[in-house]
Amino acid sequence: MKQAVGIFVWLCVFPLHYCMATEAQQREVTDMAGRRVSLPVTVNRVFTDRFISLMAFALDPGMTCNATFRVPEAGRKYISDAYYRDKPLTENNEEEILKLRPEVILLSFPDDASCERADRLQAKLHIPVLLVKFGIADYRSACEFLGQALNRRAAAGRIIDFLDEYLIPLHEQTKQIPDGKRPSAYYAEGNRGLNTEAAGSLHSQVIDYLHVRNVATAKTGSIHGMAAVTLEQVLMWNPDVIIVWSGLPSGAGLPQQAKKEKSTRAYILTDPVWKQVNAVRNSKVYQVPSLPFGWIDRPPGINCVPGVLWLASRIYPETVTFDLNSVLKICFRLFYHVEITDSDVAWLLGN
Repeated sequence: MKQAVGIFVWLCVFPLHYCMATEAQQREVTDMAGRRVSLPVTVNRVFTDRFISLMAFALDPGMTCNATFRVPEAGRKYISDAYYRDKPLTENNEEEILKLRPEVILLSFPDDASCERADRLQAKLHIPVLLVKFGIADYRSACEFLGQALNRRAAAGRIIDFLDEYLIPLHEQTKQIPDGKRPSAYYAEGNRGLNTEAAGSLHSQVIDYLHVRNVATAKTGSIHGMAAVTLEQVLMWNPDVIIVWSGLPSGAGLPQQAKKEKSTRAYILTDPVWKQVNAVRNSKVYQVPSLPFGWIDRPPGINCVPGVLWLASRIYPETVTFDLNSVLKICFRLFYHVEITDSDVAWLLGN
């Protein structure tokens, strides 16, 4: 009982103490939702939600005070342990936020309802909250905003230079391809590949960004996606390309012996009905790399950058004028703060 009372008193006193201690050194910024927010002049610790987690980590691995995703054992070679070492796995616990004492909270901005949530959290905890866009088309502006707001301009500049050189040109080049020359694609999810993401989904944004014709067009309205379809529907669509999810356990990312059944891709390639689909007949069934996180989604965050590079190399090889291995090594250095080799890249792409 005494411990509970102590925690209650501390939770009440800490925000007031924090506010008084920092009031003298404040500056105002406008976040990506148009909200005016007062920030400390110097920001050393930030708390993030899941969609902004990896973007903030890319800017400064020592700045984030929480992790939002577990890193599988097989993936720990491909991301600095600064992402998860001595950091709790949390994103919504208000008591945990206060214990971690961040100077700023970074939240994703998917829609206008986020503004009310951010204002409410900021008023309750007395910690500034910034809303940040996280779609692929927003990466450049989001990095620029965070670089300025958090005084990480040099790191943000390096990421922006990378996006300008490698990512954004792929978007512009594929936009010029006539509709009739763009392949149709099906994003296969679930153990048997009979779940998918429609165009416009958070989970299909890599496909959309490269202007690939997604055969699924009916949105589910759910942030989690994975709309159920029938094999008859897939046969009617008859896609040119099948992109196979990196979800676990039967998507990818676990040693084969640890799986209880065939991977989704292996099932699609061996099932007699699936073999009637053009993509299977023409050996255009591509497994999404999965480490340290999925390269297409899960999460649908800045981890999708290598996914854009990889998918473009598979679907539009003529537009990829750079050496994919070399650029992926730069990508992992910038976003995950690790050095990887050509052998690492080959292993990652082979999963």
